[in-house]
Amino acid sequence: MSEAGSLAVLTAFLEATVRIATPLGLAAIGETVAERSGVINIGVEGAMLCGALASAMAAHATGSPWAGLAAGCLAGAAVAAIFAVFAIGLGADQIVVGTAITLGAIGVTGAVYRAAFGATGVALSLPTLMPIEVPGFAALPVIGTALFHQPAPTYLLFGATAATWLLFGRTQLGLALRAAGEAPAAARAVGLNVSRLRLGATVF
Repeated sequence: MSEAGSLAVLTAFLEATVRIATPLGLAAIGETVAERSGVINIGVEGAMLCGALASAMAAHATGSPWAGLAAGCLAGAAVAAIFAVFAIGLGADQIVVGTAITLGAIGVTGAVYRAAFGATGVALSLPTLMPIEVPGFAALPVIGTALFHQPAPTYLLFGATAATWLLFGRTQLGLALRAAGEAPAAARAVGLNVSRLRLGATVF
């Protein structure tokens, strides 16, 4: 393979890698916020499964990828809220609840998917978000298209990463979340509602 061909393959590989990693990165940011507040939500995989299915069904029904994105966010938040009710509200073991959430989501999403789209989903066709090119930066060699020719959620990931760093390092809310996770008794002593902070972080 020529040097130009090898460069094109590398560029395409990097672009696909960043695009595919976007939902994982967003989930990781959400779980980071939850864990800093003192919540270990291993049910995040179940939330991702439910979000993916809800997104596919909404996009298929409406023909709008934005409707699918919104439905995915709402479904993921709903699953996280269920986790929060048991793990935070009722004080159940977080690992047990998270495991149950994930196993339940695997079964439910599998059954709903087969009922909605058939056993294989071969005929399923979904609208997708088109890449948005950042003028100038997208022309950079190798990394240009990988970082600056992506759909909107990837840019959301970039912004969310920076915002999360600022949240914990520069804001009162970030300090309160850290206190809820690292020293909940002290946080309660100064008037913070630890349960509310953890609930918000988990749903986020």
